[in-house]
Amino acid sequence: MRRTFAGARQGMVSLVALLLFAAGPALAQEAPRALIERAIRAHGGQERLARARADRVKMKGTLVVGTTKVPFVSETTVQLPGQFKSVVQVTGDGKTHTVVHLLNGERSIVLLDGKEQELPAPTRAQMRQTLDLEQAMRLVPLLTSPAFKLTSLGEMKLNGRETVGVLVTVGGQRELKLYFDKASALLVKSEHAVDGPGGKKVKQEAYYGNYRDVDGYRRPGQVVAFRDGTRVMDAELVEVKSFARIDPAEFTRP
Repeated sequence: MRRTFAGARQGMVSLVALLLFAAGPALAQEAPRALIERAIRAHGGQERLARARADRVKMKGTLVVGTTKVPFVSETTVQLPGQFKSVVQVTGDGKTHTVVHLLNGERSIVLLDGKEQELPAPTRAQMRQTLDLEQAMRLVPLLTSPAFKLTSLGEMKLNGRETVGVLVTVGGQRELKLYFDKASALLVKSEHAVDGPGGKKVKQEAYYGNYRDVDGYRRPGQVVAFRDGTRVMDAELVEVKSFARIDPAEFTRP
């Protein structure tokens, strides 16, 4: 009888554990699509965000180069689905250097002070992922484009606040993790892998805050970036301009 009771008790424990395991996530976690829908409303609504397909964003701040902090200004121009241009001016030791990244469909170019640089395959892939990140952060494509696949990452605390995460995969690109404030549904963090020195994979994290209303579109006014836990960038939003269309020639040469 004792053995039978023990077996029944163990069976009951296993059954309860199974039910909790099966029912818990469905009850406790917000589905990825519902979370993105809530985030879209928080950032300005689907109609307004869907129109953000061509814009130019200016930022300024500091970059960490080795052990030195250097000031920079940047201008990023995007025209979805396949055009991207980044112009970054870095000042150090009394000199200013300009780095330009251009992505136009399958063609990509990097220039340093006007001279075209050799572009290894990992750098090309990283530029493509940057455009994917730009597209994902507009949120609406996450629901309207079949290229994006969403998986729940559950809940976690970031800087003392509850957040909800979504894993985004697109084509053959690396995974992208997006974390949203649980209460406000604003994007607070992105995370993905980039190629570091020697081809070593490096974890890049960006934290977003100080949100501003720009023509009804709530955009982060502050971005702080880390690579493998080391702070590499502090930036603040300077200006945003939206366009109905940008001349494609802008994405071929500076």
